[in-house]
Amino acid sequence: MKLWRVIAGVLAAGFVAAGVTPAWACACGGYLPDAESSARAYGENALVQYSGGTEQITLSMSVQGQSQKAAWIMPVPAAAKVNLVEDTQLFERLGRAVAPQRVYKKTYWPFRDTGFGRGRGDSAGAVPPGAPVNVREQMVLGPFAVTRLDGTSGTAVTNWLRANGYVVPATLAANLTPYLIENWEIVAVKLAPKQPGERLGGSTPPLRLTFASDRIVYPMRLSKGATTPQTVTVYVAAEHRVDATKVPDASVTPELLYAGRPVLESLPAPADFLTAYTARYQNPSQITDDFTFEQAANDDEFRRTVYITENDGRWSTVGVIFGGLLLLGVGAAALARVLVRRAAAGTPR
Repeated sequence: MKLWRVIAGVLAAGFVAAGVTPAWACACGGYLPDAESSARAYGENALVQYSGGTEQITLSMSVQGQSQKAAWIMPVPAAAKVNLVEDTQLFERLGRAVAPQRVYKKTYWPFRDTGFGRGRGDSAGAVPPGAPVNVREQMVLGPFAVTRLDGTSGTAVTNWLRANGYVVPATLAANLTPYLIENWEIVAVKLAPKQPGERLGGSTPPLRLTFASDRIVYPMRLSKGATTPQTVTVYVAAEHRVDATKVPDASVTPELLYAGRPVLESLPAPADFLTAYTARYQNPSQITDDFTFEQAANDDEFRRTVYITENDGRWSTVGVIFGGLLLLGVGAAALARVLVRRAAAGTPR
């Protein structure tokens, strides 16, 4: 498989080259398929690693359908180093690490497997003066053209993007403005496949951004432009357990999935305490803030539990036989008592 094909999906958020119809979808910015495509991004996974004032965000998208063109944008609070991550199994391993623990309960009810009494498992479980746009760096990473830039306004940045082959949604300038006011940097990435006909789709391989930060933050304000419900799962690896002190939509409380120290090579010490949250945004237009995480009061571990009731097949067979014999015995005894009474009373049979 071509390398760009393996990693292309990471661009499932942002903009598309000229001639593409915008359709915001991804939680961190937006996925814009080409005009002939019906592909949409419906969620994302992000690993946020933080230690000693340095943050890394590793991001992967979930794309339904396929697209030949895509681009992606991500605001970060400081100058970022951008690189591709060839570990395509990263989020699968994280998913397994935070999965609920299963507790099995046995049952010996003889008729369970016939459908009687069946139940469900229970769960618990700084721009130079006068420069409207400052291009800090341009590079090529595999099939990707990456630009780091900042600007004096959302309009200035979107004008630059438009002049450089991006389709700019009407809401983008306004959604970028809060980040630019705070002097955040913008990372824009374009896909330029080397062979025609190549397409992206499915769960995309990850892209990593590394930058200095005085707090743990996961940018979400650009998702305000999404037009479909979005699900985001954020894995935060730090020295201690973290709480979500700011959330994108105050009406949506993220669900805690896990807190603990799993044994994973991708989480080196000291930032090896993993806290995982997930949230679904039915109405992305209500998103007004980023995720911000801070050290929790303690490092209490948490893992969801799912209880599963199993029937012991060996004992079920014995139980069916025993139950049948018992019923026959009870019936025979009852019949014998009736016959004895009738005989004692001289009643004809």
